[in-house]
Amino acid sequence: MTIQNNGGSRRFTKKHLALAISCTTLPLLTAAQPAEQSLSAPVFEEVVVTASRRAESVMDTPINISAVDGGKIEDLRLNDVAKLAYYTPGLTVVDRGPRNESPDIVVRGLNTGGLGPGFDSSAVAIYLGETPLSVDLNPVDLERVEVLIGPQGTLYGQGTLGGAIRYIPRKAEFGEYTAEVRGNASRNAESDSFGQEYGSTLNLGFSDTLALRINLDQVKDPGFIDYSYVVREPGVSNPQPDFSDPQDVAANLRTVKDASGADILSGRANLRWAPTDWLETSLWHYYQDTKAEGRQLNNQLAFGTGRYESAARVEEPNHFTNKLTSLEVSADLGFAEATATYGESQYDELGQRDQTDLLLGFEYGYEEFPSFSAYTREEAMEETDTFELRLVSQSDGPLSWVAGYFTTEKQWDYASMEFVPGFDQFAVDNFDGIQLRPDALEYIELTDRLSKESALYGEVSYQITDRWSVTAGYRAYEYETDITGGFGLPLLETVWDGAPQDAINVDLRRNKGSDDGDLFKFNTSWDINDDGMVYFTYSQGYRIGGVNSVPECSPEQLAGEDDGQKLCAQSHELAYQPDLIDNYEIGYKGLVGERVSLTAALFYIDWSDLQLSSTTEFGNLPILANGSTAFSRGLELQGQWMIRDNLDLSFSYAYTNAELSEDAPGLVGDYTAEKGARLPGHAEHQGSMNLNYRTALLGQDLLLNYGLVYASDVYNTVGGPEDPLYYIDEETGERIDGDRGGEAIPGYAVHHISASLEQDSWLVQAYVDNLWNKYYVTGTRNSRRSDILQSETDGPGTLYGDFNLRSYAQYVGTPRTIGARVTYRF
Repeated sequence: MTIQNNGGSRRFTKKHLALAISCTTLPLLTAAQPAEQSLSAPVFEEVVVTASRRAESVMDTPINISAVDGGKIEDLRLNDVAKLAYYTPGLTVVDRGPRNESPDIVVRGLNTGGLGPGFDSSAVAIYLGETPLSVDLNPVDLERVEVLIGPQGTLYGQGTLGGAIRYIPRKAEFGEYTAEVRGNASRNAESDSFGQEYGSTLNLGFSDTLALRINLDQVKDPGFIDYSYVVREPGVSNPQPDFSDPQDVAANLRTVKDASGADILSGRANLRWAPTDWLETSLWHYYQDTKAEGRQLNNQLAFGTGRYESAARVEEPNHFTNKLTSLEVSADLGFAEATATYGESQYDELGQRDQTDLLLGFEYGYEEFPSFSAYTREEAMEETDTFELRLVSQSDGPLSWVAGYFTTEKQWDYASMEFVPGFDQFAVDNFDGIQLRPDALEYIELTDRLSKESALYGEVSYQITDRWSVTAGYRAYEYETDITGGFGLPLLETVWDGAPQDAINVDLRRNKGSDDGDLFKFNTSWDINDDGMVYFTYSQGYRIGGVNSVPECSPEQLAGEDDGQKLCAQSHELAYQPDLIDNYEIGYKGLVGERVSLTAALFYIDWSDLQLSSTTEFGNLPILANGSTAFSRGLELQGQWMIRDNLDLSFSYAYTNAELSEDAPGLVGDYTAEKGARLPGHAEHQGSMNLNYRTALLGQDLLLNYGLVYASDVYNTVGGPEDPLYYIDEETGERIDGDRGGEAIPGYAVHHISASLEQDSWLVQAYVDNLWNKYYVTGTRNSRRSDILQSETDGPGTLYGDFNLRSYAQYVGTPRTIGARVTYRF
């Protein structure tokens, strides 16, 4: 077997170059080779990663890591983390469309929350270069993406429960003046307009020591969900007119076509300077601005909409911006390489969403108002400062080590405001209100949170023999959280209590908490021959705890002396602790025969002190709490079969079984979830396949690709349709079984094809994604419980007055998309 590297080839030797095979995660799409029908020794492409903090072949790294280079990301059009997850065993991403400000990521089934808004992805760390940044990155001009499955807290500053995703951008190249322009046009089967993408890259290598690289890209996603039930004027128009009367409908409602699109502007600049042969600095600035429209969902069951139609009463735009400025300094100290990174990131968000259903469900009298509709506006700002110092040994001896210090400080400000237009006048006319509230502000929530975390981490490795090595890792961490927050009810205070018409009174209270802990790791690997390695890893992962933003109840509230609505938390509801996993994994990386490469991993995870979504006893306000234990076990495979020199098949497969290992009180509403309940958000079976054929056409390299991604059903709540839920009647002590409307989201298989033609500086590709125009559901908003739907199977939404709730919805995948992209380099 030979491997190809920088145009040359040599006999494969694992000791010197490991098993450098690009199929470790995504399909192999190398530059087209001349069509040959021989079965000579296959040539595999090398993929070098830095996941272990040293540059080495991905197949020589004894941890569960998948890697894909930037060229393959472009070839397969992997323009978000949801598509990357198709080909990464153990990684699941719930695709909720471009309006979702951060991806919904599940690793190895480590999730207890329901799918949809409010999903918690904190089990996974996302890096841009060396700096943590939680963003669904527009992945252009990347050197590669590395996905590490399993805890990585002894190698990385950001502590992780389940893994890390690293976007590695291309650095400026010294002494090179190059440019690239790119464009993409596509048409979605459900859209009324074309999608467009265009961008450019400019590399200015001023000298052998100084260079600048700049990227600028624009994405115009046309969307494909129609908002067909938008009220013309909130508080005046009837959201449920007589649908048998077209004039009544037209007088009250309007349609917004393709309302799930987005306009994304992104840019990145890197100034790289290497004044000496032992020192290098890189200054980075990254910017991504997303103007998203509505949600990528339908209300087919709740309100009888079409498959690609929402029943929202108001438009639901979301505008969010990510910025990052970072400085990386690397120095060769002889005994070790030192890297210091400082980063400042900022996130801003302004969004609007339909809040009608939530308020109707409270039964506060809103259902009596014939023109009732409500919306929430949310403003968020987050600033993060991160510093990391890392030393990596450079000795040629059997002993090697990594040591680092990490600290981060995050300031988060959030405001949520609910508006009920027209209800103040209705309350004065019908509910003994005494005055109007012109701004219609019904509810306001303010939160100011400061969190700090620091850690010392490191690993020591020893090469016992030429084939056998061991590694031990340790992490000591501490954190503190300081939250000031509270709620106000301006409409109530103004309309009924006589407060000034613009009065906003928020009872702000402060909660503080801190904790510390440590984690351990052990790894051993053995080269069983020149073509394969086995490894075993035990590693611990964690997710930091904190305090909830709900203010603590006053003595008067606890004693029942406060006649107002209790919006507060009791002392035991204020804080939550870190949750911890113990991850056990045994794996293989190498060849099966001469023409098949394979990586395989068996894993088992114990998860304790789960951080669970819960609610306060007073006010039913959302909080986090600890409780119960769970486990996850499974098998992950990925590989490539070199069928012929110009024909290869790459594949991936994951089996995941994640369940509660003891009862979890209060996990699903007021219900206890039983031991054995399957955790939500992951498919038990998930896989992909890509067949690639390379030949020549009119003197140009032609690459044909056919691919398939598959996922079995996913539960949207703990237990799904089995609903192993119960609660204990406080008076009788009797167990009462419950049903919270969980469901199994059906599995799906989606196909794609492409043809890429490349010659000299040009690349032209034609493609079809979702070839057979498959309709498939990716997640749900809320569940099919009885207070939301009249029937779990037939709908419609529960009736409050004359209004059907529309809060149950299904997020849907993108229909068939046909497109072409062109790249020119000069």
